[in-house]
Amino acid sequence: MLKKFILLIFFAQSFMVSAANYDNPRADEIFRKIDFSEYKDEAEGRALLSEFKSIIAADDTQRQNQYTAMQCWFVPSESNEQLNEAVEYAERQLLLHSNPIPSEINTELRLCAGYYKQFAGQSEQALSDFEQAIKHAYELDDPRLIAFGRNMRGAMLSYQGNYATALEDLIIAQQLYENIGMDYWANENLSQLATTYRRFGDPETALKYQIKLEQAYKKSAMKFEANTINTQIAYSLAELNKFEESNQRLQDSVTFWQEQQDEVYVADAKISIAGNLLKMNKTDQALRILEAVEPIVTPEFDSVHGYMNLYLAQAYFAKQEYEKAISYTQTAIKDFNRNGNQRSQNESLKLQADTYAAMGNFQQAFKVFTLYNQKHLALDKQTMADRNAEMKARFNTNKIASENELLLKNSQEKEQQLRIMQRNENLQIVIMLLVAIILVIVSVFAYNQVKRKHKFRTLALTDELTGLSNRRDTYHQATQFIAQAKQTHKPFSIISFDADNFKQVNDKWGHDIGDKVLVKLAALTVGLMRDTDVVGRVGGEEFLVLLPGVSHNSAVEIAQRLVDNIAQYNWSGISAELHQTVSAGVVTLTDEETLSPLLLKADHALYEAKHSGRNCVKTAN
Repeated sequence: MLKKFILLIFFAQSFMVSAANYDNPRADEIFRKIDFSEYKDEAEGRALLSEFKSIIAADDTQRQNQYTAMQCWFVPSESNEQLNEAVEYAERQLLLHSNPIPSEINTELRLCAGYYKQFAGQSEQALSDFEQAIKHAYELDDPRLIAFGRNMRGAMLSYQGNYATALEDLIIAQQLYENIGMDYWANENLSQLATTYRRFGDPETALKYQIKLEQAYKKSAMKFEANTINTQIAYSLAELNKFEESNQRLQDSVTFWQEQQDEVYVADAKISIAGNLLKMNKTDQALRILEAVEPIVTPEFDSVHGYMNLYLAQAYFAKQEYEKAISYTQTAIKDFNRNGNQRSQNESLKLQADTYAAMGNFQQAFKVFTLYNQKHLALDKQTMADRNAEMKARFNTNKIASENELLLKNSQEKEQQLRIMQRNENLQIVIMLLVAIILVIVSVFAYNQVKRKHKFRTLALTDELTGLSNRRDTYHQATQFIAQAKQTHKPFSIISFDADNFKQVNDKWGHDIGDKVLVKLAALTVGLMRDTDVVGRVGGEEFLVLLPGVSHNSAVEIAQRLVDNIAQYNWSGISAELHQTVSAGVVTLTDEETLSPLLLKADHALYEAKHSGRNCVKTAN
């Protein structure tokens, strides 16, 4: 597991400052080698770690914590048995470092445990560990731990098909990595982001990022990383139906792993080649490859094993050998269920239903198709256009508000320290002169701190493109309006609207024109609302209007006026052939206690407006 050892780079960085109580140049040198991954292979890394352990003092707590965190990532984890032992090791270390919480060592061990659990098929437990670690990272006000936790959770959710939350995690991680100058991890995260865009149905965007990363890795002679991104490029090309080009790159990956003498990764690349061949209707050629690798790929490699069985089932279905196809789909479903891959599990169910139908077993086909349909509808709900419904329904506005407070906490503590320092500098007349100088410096620093604090608060609450309230601020204000409405017994209504066919605008005229359309939609909306109303951008092209004190009928009238004004606006000033409309859903507070169910109603109304021909207003009870 290459990524496991790359993870050491990050965890080494988070300890470097805190290990200064002991003078141990050799230990620090070894630590830096691991920090920058300056070892050629796992054996050299283990040797360095062993030497590090032998030369640090037993009471050097900080370096002992360094060792514990690094050792967690060096635990063998190639087989199911080793993975379970790795999980047990991480859990034991968590018990030993259970105080204080939160702490850096506890948070890092929590991430380590979650990492092993996801590969051991313990998806729910892994997600729980990632969420706890992210929460503690925010409490520690540690941007690196926040970024790393978001990166790991985002990668896992992306694989499972929860693209909306995955994209949010990965985009936040990307911003943090870039802001704190962690270029290596920014590239790693960008690779995950590109993969998520590909799975999300946007292989063009994914390919753009991936080719850029491949060039950077090749320039830096990072062979493993270049090979990994080469494989991801192959998957994106396959999504674009460029199967020959995809297979050429996958063959390069086969050659690479053959040089590394890793037969499982060789088999994995060959399985992907076979998948492309099946799409090219080269069934016999694909089947020969799959039958050759079948003895190599054992069930412990559940992801690879799952795709191998899925492709074998597809091949035998094409050859009308239905009994074999059924058998392989059953195994594939178990594999994908074990690692939480809903997308591929659904694909396997669909194939199984088709196979039963081809065999004339329509009762069993209907039973399997019903299960497939249930799962497919659930997955569709999660991944429909911009996937905002599910994200809103689960979004904890109080948590987001507390996250904003935590991001400002550090500057407040610094201001308090400055006030304490000022009170202690008044002992002698000579020192008074120094105090005066210090006060000037402190005043300038405090002024800059206030300016930065104001800037950070504005950035935290404002959408950068449109200048409207962002999703976090909009949801926070909506929660306050709900509380006020409950207390005063006054109405509160919401308009949820988004731009119709906005993807076509981006595809036809480009993202610059798309951004101008969003800015104009924001301006037109604000111009129609009262000063007491709140207009927020809560998604790509989705907006939310909060109308405190407005009844349902009035809200519908306002929404209709908004839809009509936008439809009648002369869009030719932005682009000659452009005509933009919006669809809107209106909902009014009844007995809802929180924001989430109200948002779900608004989403249903918006969904109905979309399916009623767009450029209209619908309501929800």
